[in-house]
Amino acid sequence: MIIDYSLARPTIAELKAHGVTAVGRYIGWDGEPGYQNTGKNITKPEAKALLAAGISVFLAFEYVTDAAARGAAQGHADGQLAASQLAGLGAPPGMAVYFACDWDIPDYSPSLPDTPASAIGKLGPVGQYFTAINNLRYPFAVGVYGGYYAVKRVMDAGLATLGWQTIAWSGGQLDPRATIYQTAASSPVYGTDVDIRENAALQEDFGQWPRPAPQPIQESGMIIITVDTKTVPVGKAWPGIFLGGYVPGELWHIPDQATLQAYEALSLPAKTISYAQYVLLGGK
Repeated sequence: MIIDYSLARPTIAELKAHGVTAVGRYIGWDGEPGYQNTGKNITKPEAKALLAAGISVFLAFEYVTDAAARGAAQGHADGQLAASQLAGLGAPPGMAVYFACDWDIPDYSPSLPDTPASAIGKLGPVGQYFTAINNLRYPFAVGVYGGYYAVKRVMDAGLATLGWQTIAWSGGQLDPRATIYQTAASSPVYGTDVDIRENAALQEDFGQWPRPAPQPIQESGMIIITVDTKTVPVGKAWPGIFLGGYVPGELWHIPDQATLQAYEALSLPAKTISYAQYVLLGGK
C-alpha cells in the first residue's frame, strides 16, 4: 500500500503493520524563515528511519495550495528551495518533486482546443511556474500533483515527466500517464490518504527514494532507441537517436544519419521511450 500524509505522524511499526511500502511526504516553505512552521515537512531523521525500515519516500512541494498560479517568479523560488531542501535531506539525484496544483485550476484560454499544442496557453501562469522550475535544470525530476486537467496540461506541455493525480477536480477522468493516483478511499492509517500506483508495468520509477536500479531495455542484443519528442521538457534539446543493449542501463549516441542508416541496415529492432525512461537509463 502507498499512502501520503502531512501533519500526521504514523509510527514505523504502524506503517509496517498495514503493509505500507512507500509514503508521500512534503517539502516547501513550511518552517523557513518568515514562514509559519506547522511541522508538515519531512525531516532528515524521519527520511532516514523510513528508508531503514524499507519504506520508500516520494515528495510533494506545497506550502499554499495555489502557488503555481503566481507564475514564473514563484516557480523560480520554489524550484531553488526544492533543490536546497533535497540536498539537506541527502536525497539522491533523479528523484522527483511533485509540485502541487492543489486547487481546481481554471482554463486560462477556454477558446483554445484542449490539445498538447495549446497546453501552455490553457495553463496560463501555471505554465510559467513550471517553465521557471524546468529552466533551473536541477538534478531532480519535475512532477506535477493535481486534478485531471492540471496533470494533463502540464504533461502535455512537456513541463513534467511524472504525474500524481488526485480524484479531486478530475470528474472521473484519469490521465493514462499518471504514475500515482490518489483515491477517496479511507485509509487504515489515521491521517493519511491512499495512493494507488498506476502504469506499474510501464514505470517502476515514480520518483521515489531510494532510486530504482536501471532496467535493461532488453535482455540481450542491440536496439535502436528514440525518445518521444512530446515528453522532452521545455528547454531541453531533443536527445536524438541512441543504441542500447549488451550492457544494461547504458546508451550509446548515434552521432549522424549515416551511422544510423548503417545500424538500420542490420535490421536492429527499434523502440520509442519517454524522456523519463531515457534519463533512468543514463541519458542527459
